[in-house]
Amino acid sequence: MTTIQHSSVTKEQLVNLAAEIPGAWIGLKIAALLLTLEGQRPGWIAEVLGIHRMNLNRWLRAVNKSGLEAIREKPKPGRPTKLTKELAKKLEAQLEKSPEDFGIPRGRWDGPTLAVHLKKQFGMKIKVRQAQNWLHQLGYRLKKASYVYLQAKAEDAQKFSKGLKKTATIIKY
Repeated sequence: MTTIQHSSVTKEQLVNLAAEIPGAWIGLKIAALLLTLEGQRPGWIAEVLGIHRMNLNRWLRAVNKSGLEAIREKPKPGRPTKLTKELAKKLEAQLEKSPEDFGIPRGRWDGPTLAVHLKKQFGMKIKVRQAQNWLHQLGYRLKKASYVYLQAKAEDAQKFSKGLKKTATIIKY
């Protein structure tokens, strides 16, 4: 009997791959429905294919209601994303570097920083919240705020105070 021995080939990895490849998820649905027609139990099918049992139940209800048309992917509503696969790859490579490498005086990447970077590098204008969503999609999480309070040097403080002009205070009653 032939077995898979490579450690990277797991049920989870194969299901994730099916989600990435266009049309592969439909093949997984068809396989699940074929096994159902053969009389296999839904719990066993879900376990073998690495899917949730609720997904299988949802597929079965849809096929019983609409026939084979329920298997085909429907067009997704809304505006298509500007974050294409090519752009995501470029961004992942750039996010490995510091924002300072791109002329942005920040210590780490966050929504406002990424929005400025996208405008400079790609001429793409997106809002801060969308930039935060993209960071999240690319696997980045903001763990803590990056505020740094700077203390003035003594000589700079003296220069500043000498540069202040005294003004007459006029009080009207």
